Amino acid sequence: MKVSNDLENGLVLTIHCKSKNDDLGVHALPNGGTFEFFNFKPNFYATTQFYCSTDWNGALHYFDIYIYRIDLDRCKTICWWSVKEGGPCLYNLDSGKYDICSPWN
Repeated sequence: MKVSNDLENGLVLTIHCKSKNDDLGVHALPNGGTFEFFNFKPNFYATTQFYCSTDWNGALHYFDIYIYRIDLDRCKTICWWSVKEGGPCLYNLDSGKYDICSPWN
């Protein structure tokens, strides 16, 4: 799992990702910086969900970075996210672009 700061104007992105059972801590990403986490496995009940809060210049937003029932197939090989002002976008292996975009929660 990887998250990139692709905010405009060189803004620093503060990101805090966690699940019901795991808190991955707060990270300040410079423009173009990334945060990666590995070694998580879906739970026995197939209900694993990670979400992230993001903040820049006082703008606080949330998004689901991994929901088992949605992301099991689309994140089998890579699961890379780009955070932009308008919302997070997932890397699409078919197009080679970050074009699977979601609104903020």
